[in-house]
Amino acid sequence: MSLQQWAGASIILGVILTAVTLAVMIGKPLRRLAKQNDEFREDWYGTAARPGRPAVLGVPERLARLEQQATGRDGALAQAVAALREDVGATLLRVETRLDDHIRTHHSGV
Repeated sequence: MSLQQWAGASIILGVILTAVTLAVMIGKPLRRLAKQNDEFREDWYGTAARPGRPAVLGVPERLARLEQQATGRDGALAQAVAALREDVGATLLRVETRLDDHIRTHHSGV
């Protein structure tokens, strides 16, 4: 082989090694990014049950459950507030009546 052929082969080998090095350097962060993407998608969409592992709900399903719970609690809370309002109203009426009776009884001759 002549010196020119060796030089050409060396250049080609250098280009190949550079390409492989770049592929490895770029590939590592890309694999990490792909793994993070997979983890995000599993968290967002949930996972099906597997042997030894229960199913995990995704974000939309969990939000829907929270909305249902909040709606149910709002209804129960509204009923409790209405009942409390009635109780307070009845108690206030009794206090007013007894106070009026007390005033009439003890201050009528003054």
